[in-house]
Amino acid sequence: MYSPALLQRLVLAALATLPLASIASPLMQAGGWEMKLVLTARETASGPFKTVSENTSRVCLSKEFLAKDPYLTPGIDRDKMEKKGAKCSISDPKRTDTNASWKMSCTLPDGNSADMFINNTVSARSLRSSIDQVIQKDGQALQMKINLKASHIGGCTADMMSL
Repeated sequence: MYSPALLQRLVLAALATLPLASIASPLMQAGGWEMKLVLTARETASGPFKTVSENTSRVCLSKEFLAKDPYLTPGIDRDKMEKKGAKCSISDPKRTDTNASWKMSCTLPDGNSADMFINNTVSARSLRSSIDQVIQKDGQALQMKINLKASHIGGCTADMMSL
């Protein structure tokens, strides 16, 4: 079983892999977005998933940010991980006008690894992202699921983080 400190580090690592750069598409409206994230994890293949973290935040997505089409572009996630020292490869990319999915495998700077399946669906006023991960850390596997649901809530406000 994982120690609380190790589990906390793994959760933070998982959140770091969440593609923040992939929170938009030209299909999506610029402005304020409310994002609800649920992170669940299990330590064994037969064990139950347990909620590790739930968070709701509001962010301001600019037209310039949305023009990068990051939710439907897998290379942005790889580039983000590689800036942190990981070596990553992407396979099985699939894309339609409003949906994209791909697999990404990374070897982290500490020698541990993460295998992910990412599936994103966007529209003008909503976003759904699902990331299934298996993190190999010190010879142990941790399976994590990150689910993000977001909706357009209008204009940006001063208290929102801007992207």
